[in-house]
Amino acid sequence: MITDEYKAYNAVNPIMRRAIINHAERYADGETHTNTIEDFWSLVKRAWFGSHHHYSRKYLPLFMAESCWKYNHRDNDDAFGTFLRGAMA
Repeated sequence: MITDEYKAYNAVNPIMRRAIINHAERYADGETHTNTIEDFWSLVKRAWFGSHHHYSRKYLPLFMAESCWKYNHRDNDDAFGTFLRGAMA
């Protein structure tokens, strides 16, 4: 797991390996950076302010699943077709 220096992430240290980027020093160290997750959260926030406007606790897992799917298929030229084929399977 790659994180910034936020102390709450220390809870995962006993569970998994963690690389830390101290943004006060630099934003990347080779392949170690937080750009990917920051890009993902920017898309979630854009959906919140753009089309969704509100995530209820009841449906939050579905909104997040939608955001994950869209992020993971963002380079797919036929993302909608892929979605339809997956939904029909």
